[in-house]
Amino acid sequence: MTTSKRNLSFDIARAMAIYLVIIGHSMTGLWGTWQSNFVFAANLPVFFIISGYFYHSKKMKDVIQTGINTLLIPFFIVTILYIGLRTIIGEFVQHIHYLNFQTLLPLIYGNGATAHSPFGFDLSSHAGAVWFLPTMFIANIIFHLLMKSNKEFIRFIIVIILFGTGYTLAQYAYFPWSIQAALEVQIYYLFGYWLAKIVKKYSEKKVFTNLPLLIVGLVFWIMSATSGTYELNRGLADNMLMAVLGGIGSAVVLLGIAFFIEKHWQKLANLLSYVGQYSLVLLCIHSMDIGLLDSEIMHFFQSQAWFLKDSLIAYIGLMLARILYTTFFTWILLKIKFIYQLFVDRNFPLKKLQ
Repeated sequence: MTTSKRNLSFDIARAMAIYLVIIGHSMTGLWGTWQSNFVFAANLPVFFIISGYFYHSKKMKDVIQTGINTLLIPFFIVTILYIGLRTIIGEFVQHIHYLNFQTLLPLIYGNGATAHSPFGFDLSSHAGAVWFLPTMFIANIIFHLLMKSNKEFIRFIIVIILFGTGYTLAQYAYFPWSIQAALEVQIYYLFGYWLAKIVKKYSEKKVFTNLPLLIVGLVFWIMSATSGTYELNRGLADNMLMAVLGGIGSAVVLLGIAFFIEKHWQKLANLLSYVGQYSLVLLCIHSMDIGLLDSEIMHFFQSQAWFLKDSLIAYIGLMLARILYTTFFTWILLKIKFIYQLFVDRNFPLKKLQ
């Protein structure tokens, strides 16, 4: 299969994953249910698995430079913009003082949830969905370092040690840039790398249309959802073994669906591949959305008499609306060259060193 065709399926999988992120964050009143667990089991592991799938050896300076341009700079832009807007809304609309140490802390700490830090203070504000960006920056570096070993068994042992370290840290506190999660997700990177080797041996078609494999993946996904919650940003789960198996199984299922869409629904494939290509930009826009509007939206819903009776319809409507306007705003903003460079260009603002 050609590179472009191969990438199309994986972009479609990324699109489905980012839409699952949006859906999950729109299920505020359903958190902790098996439906919410089903979504959160799948919406992020696939990104790490795909990164491992397309791993190729690079100089560490190139890994860092690309990560700064495509992950850290978007994180800082979105977080600064969010804090600025919340401050303006607080001062002129809500008449409260929003800006303080706690509200500024996520800009440096990169936490995606309120929690306790290992440094003796609580994290009462968070960076929203963009916590994922600095975490992936760290995770990419760690994976490229561990891949310097040429022995598969040694790599596996290192990943198990890193996973155990991350899980242990997560029991204690929430570390900067979700380092505990960055350590744990190495298992997804390694699975993605192994999956690429299997595909190279047997072909994408034989792997991603393998019905028994897809059924096993779906079973793991469902079992993960029924075993409890999975908070990847914290590195915590009610049943960590099932959470990891669910993350892997859901990725296999999403890739199988993506492969089917690419082969049979070309127009949908083209649309989703665009979304997947710019999925991290969608994540940034979505993070602003939930940070600024989520509490107001939920307050509006809960104040309506019909909400209790028709809450499922309301949630579905909210999910669809968010998917549509997040996609639309992404398309509009990426028409602006400077914004495209800031959020997408791997060689901007830092140029690749020769």
